[in-house]
Formats: sequence, C-alpha cells, structure tokens
Amino acid sequence: MLALIRVCHSVTNLVVFMKAVIVPSFGDSDVLTLVDHAEPVPGPGQVVVKMEAAGVGYVDVMARKGDYQPLSEPGFVPGLEAAGTVAAVGKGVDARWTGQRVFLLTKCGAYAEAIEVGERDLVRLPAGVSAAEAVALGINALVAGLGLDRANVKKGDRVLVRGAGGGIGLMAAQLATLAEGEVTAITSSPERADRLRELGVARVLDRSEGVDGRGEGYDVVVDPVAGADLGRYIEGLRPNGRYLLVGSAGGVPEPDTFQSFLAGYHNSPTLIAFSLNSVGPETVGVAAAALFDQAARGDLRGVIDEQFPLAEAHRAHERLESAPVFGKITLHP
Repeated sequence: MLALIRVCHSVTNLVVFMKAVIVPSFGDSDVLTLVDHAEPVPGPGQVVVKMEAAGVGYVDVMARKGDYQPLSEPGFVPGLEAAGTVAAVGKGVDARWTGQRVFLLTKCGAYAEAIEVGERDLVRLPAGVSAAEAVALGINALVAGLGLDRANVKKGDRVLVRGAGGGIGLMAAQLATLAEGEVTAITSSPERADRLRELGVARVLDRSEGVDGRGEGYDVVVDPVAGADLGRYIEGLRPNGRYLLVGSAGGVPEPDTFQSFLAGYHNSPTLIAFSLNSVGPETVGVAAAALFDQAARGDLRGVIDEQFPLAEAHRAHERLESAPVFGKITLHP
C-alpha cells in the first residue's frame, strides 16, 4: 500500500516513497512500470492529494506511445485526472483544504498514490459523488459540456452524437438530453444501445444494424470520432447547423472532407473544434462543479467500464485498446 519509508544517508534523513507508474520509454502497454517514487511535498500554492481514483483515457495511450506533444520525453508519470483527499497544503494555501475530497486535472502524474497540483486546479466533490464517479465524469463530461455550450445547444435542437458509447459521446448524449435537445445517439451494438436508453437517451441507432442517422437533418452534430465518415455527417447539417468536433478516435478525416463544407456553403455551416486545453482553470473549475452537482442530484451519471489496481495500469491500457469501452476505465491504489 501507500508510502514505504526508506532511510537515506542517515537515520535522521527520511524520504517517504509511494508507488507510481512511469513511462520509461515509449512503446506498447508493457512499458508501463510500477516503481517506488518519492512522494511529493507541496510547494507554495500547491497541495498534495492522496489518489483514490485516476482516469485512463486515449490521451494516456498517446502519451505512452510518444504521440502526445506536451509529454515529448519519456520518464514521466502518466495520467491527467484523478480524485481523492487533500493530505497536505503548501505555503499560501488555505489550510481548510486539508481533508477535503476533490477532483483534479494535471498535466501528468495521476497514475500515482499521491499527486501534487496547484490550489486552483482543485474542485470540491459534493457528498454522494465518489472518487470513481468523479473521474468517470471528469475530462469526458467537461469536454462534452463545454463543447455543447460552444455549439449553443438549446431546447428543441436536433442533436446527433457519434460514438455515443465512448467516454465523451456518452456524456454528450446525456447532457444534450438534459438540455432538452432531440438527441439521436449512434453506437455499435444492441447492448450498448440498451445501456444508453437506460441513461435517458430516447433515440439510439445501432450501426451494427446498418443505420447511422446520416442525412436526417441536424442542428448539431457532436463528433468524438472523426475518421473517414466525417464529411458525410457534415452533409447532414440543417441550415445554420453546427458541427462540434471533440476527438478523433476513428482517425484522421479524408483529405477532401471539407469539400462537404464548401458544398453546403449557402447553408452557413459552422465547424467548432474544441479541446479542453484551450480553457483556463477558472472556467474548468466552474464547469466541473456544476457537473458534479448534476451527478449529486442524480441527473447525470458517470459510467465505469472497468476498474484496475494501479499496479495493473498496463492491463487497463490493453483493455482500452483491445475492445470498445462503455464509459470510463479507472485505476485505484
């Protein structure tokens, strides 16, 4: 478990160690290595959070392979989101944070038993929202929610959500439904379709049955998939429609994709590409608090696909890469 204490140089010089997962070199999931790592000590304006749940996402896979630009050198601890309890605070931080249950975003480091972040990166968790549920919402719900705000989704809008069984799509389908949009969700199996209906999504199309919702006319298309079909979904926009691109799980679009925008030029389509990296911590904090309040009320549900111990982070990555995931994969100490 947490914190092995080792003696360095003398019996009076103690360094506290924790378990963490590192990427010692870029490659397949088996490069992920559990090591003893010095436990962080909070600096000025910083806090240390004992991790109870960390999220596993495609961005972690990209980072492990060396395809995520902010982490261009190996040797880092992966993981961008976690939830847990504040264990220590640094100079200048309100001491009342100590003992608070929080969600956090970080540039890396979440695959560890303790994480150091800035005070402004914390969001308090309301009673009734577990660490695992917070992470299951986390980045996916923030991308979906803030993206839908940018696309100005409102009551009565016809909204199509691609990849609705994946993390962002699952959140977008729920949140657009809560906004009273007329939501059509696309997924890839009868089982996933049934689970989406259980979450309150009224209309679900199953691609395995040969239907994909294209050409029906939508005010907003939410797309975490991209890939070769992107242009054909653009063609399904109504006049003044908005195409919200929030990911590329299906790969890079075809080179001629944006001919579809030119073909529909007189309908005034709008393309919105949204990344959470473009949003400041204050905006993220306000949005996250609102999402967690919705979850505490039972309006929004975080869905966990599978949970793994920290020591089996490699298995979590294998699971993410081997088969479609419904919801979020999480790690726990």
